[in-house]
Amino acid sequence: MGPDALLATDDALDTFLGGCGDLVGLDTEFMRERTFYPIAALYQVAGDAGIGLVDACAEQDFDGLRRLLVDPGVTKIMHSCSEDLEVIDTHLGVRPAGLVDTQVAHAFLTPEFARSYAALVERYLGVVLPKQQTRSNWLRRPLSDAQLEYARADVAYLRELWTQMRERLAEAGRLGWFEDEMASVLGRPEADPEQYYLGMKRAWRMAPRELAALRRLSAWREAEARRRDVPRARTVRDEHLVTLAEARSPTRALVFGLLPKGIARRYADDLLRAHAEGLEDDAPPVPEPPLSPREGGVVKAMREFARTRAEALGIAPELLARRRVLEACVRHFRDYRELPGSLGWRLELVGERFSELLRAGLR
Repeated sequence: MGPDALLATDDALDTFLGGCGDLVGLDTEFMRERTFYPIAALYQVAGDAGIGLVDACAEQDFDGLRRLLVDPGVTKIMHSCSEDLEVIDTHLGVRPAGLVDTQVAHAFLTPEFARSYAALVERYLGVVLPKQQTRSNWLRRPLSDAQLEYARADVAYLRELWTQMRERLAEAGRLGWFEDEMASVLGRPEADPEQYYLGMKRAWRMAPRELAALRRLSAWREAEARRRDVPRARTVRDEHLVTLAEARSPTRALVFGLLPKGIARRYADDLLRAHAEGLEDDAPPVPEPPLSPREGGVVKAMREFARTRAEALGIAPELLARRRVLEACVRHFRDYRELPGSLGWRLELVGERFSELLRAGLR
């Protein structure tokens, strides 16, 4: 296959997309080894017109692809879409509408939560896919025949796979649950870069003054990593920010003793300035400490009930009781139904029992 195997102009892309119909398989290939943001390399689109491989590195506007992605009348089928959504947002600046995820759909049909695309194709369709190009350089041009074959296979069966899954979801009376879940996935807000520090190790133990410094140091690092488009750890590592925040009056000597020399030379002044600015902040939000043994016991009881309920339904337990949601319930609520993230299809299945466990365990 030559270079013409890729759709590398807007005219070619628009012509192909115009014949794709209203049921489209979609995938992305990208690289992210040395950058903060993923670098889009390829979009694979499967529709009535066949399979199109869209060269994300080509000089084109991609407006036709944007229109397809945001059109709620076109069902876009992906598998394990979280990273793909980030690629699409970074490169094209849109969030798809009408999206379904076959990994999520499978979890509503079996107790398995995170099965690979290849495993689902083999299970539902009896087709064994070629091995993944796990170490492939998707930014290199021209792509190899093996890369092109893999890229095509990655979307070739999505439409047939979803058609089967949709029928099974409807027969089981779970299509509404699945649609609720997909709406929740697409509606999740982006992480606030100003709040990144809340998840750092040791942060929950810090005094307010130290925490204020850490918050400002973390916000500076987040902005710098994004500005230079490099991973956070290639600016200043989390543990080094924490150590600096714990210092009452950090000096250049401390910075140079703590960080690699090149990093220290580049960032010493910025770090000391951010630390000083942090000390002027009023009480920053405080990270949540680990759960107490009592709270942990309630979470365990809730997870056990969810596992039993999911087992009876034949669905993945993680759909009913993800640890993050349960811990939020225990920390902030006595009634599971009060938590916005838990509303919707789960309420009728676990809401009442979860509320009982919260009230009994935390009274």
